[in-house]
Amino acid sequence: MKIKSLLHLLPLLLPIFSACPLPAGADPNPLRVAVVGGLALCGVWDKLTPRIEAATAIKLVTVSADNKEGILPDFSNGKADLLLVHGGDETFQLQALGIGGRQQVWGFNEHVVVGPENDPAGIGAAPNAAAAFKRIAAAHAPFLAFRDPGSHAMVQKIWRRAGIRPTPDWVLPDETADPHDILTFASARRAYVVVGHIPVAFGKLRGDGLKVLLKGDANLRKAYVVMEPGKIHSASPQTRQQAAKVADFLVSPAGQAALVSADAEAGGPWLFSLAGAKDTGGPGSDQGRRQTSSGEE
Repeated sequence: MKIKSLLHLLPLLLPIFSACPLPAGADPNPLRVAVVGGLALCGVWDKLTPRIEAATAIKLVTVSADNKEGILPDFSNGKADLLLVHGGDETFQLQALGIGGRQQVWGFNEHVVVGPENDPAGIGAAPNAAAAFKRIAAAHAPFLAFRDPGSHAMVQKIWRRAGIRPTPDWVLPDETADPHDILTFASARRAYVVVGHIPVAFGKLRGDGLKVLLKGDANLRKAYVVMEPGKIHSASPQTRQQAAKVADFLVSPAGQAALVSADAEAGGPWLFSLAGAKDTGGPGSDQGRRQTSSGEE
């Protein structure tokens, strides 16, 4: 059939198409979401998305899944209307600028201690990170001070609590140009280092002769926040309502149960729920949750 003939039929077809209803209760406008790369890399986000959609009747479209440097601009310039990322200075700055609104902690990822396979400091048998760091310090085994903000903050906190005083004869500076080279750098120096579990497990970070020697310490967990659009974000009023509905679901008991189920389906543990996080005085504690106030005030 010629294009001209199809154009003549268009007025007759439009009423038919417009009469096709959407699923009952479904919102016809999708919510655009930017997520930090680890959520997608481990598969949890793909498993969690349909659970969120079923519970909220809101269609989600993931417009970007990358590191902070990749997704924060997408949220700031209005390409995304909901942001799932590690909480920290960057998210508080977005609030201060009015680009980001309410942020709530909804889950955690885990960091691990990676080191030489022969484990000269014997940290593989340590009960927790503090004990492991004490063994490294006592043995004066090389420890790489990774410049990643999350890793650095965790290590500094545990060192202070454990009374460990780092000295240059065993603590090595991070001289990498690219953070993805951190395990290659550690491997060449036979050093221990704290890095995210997900990028190690999925091969994004690699180092010959290294392996994960300690994991499972709640003090090595970092909070994920869900951030809604702020006062000067370009989101429409309807989109703001959608964002709030999804955010509230994620922190609700039903949303937390959905996270646990999605993580198990993705072969976790990769992410940890609020109930699964110990009170370590960090972002997952009562104090930390109080800090995730609305940027609208």
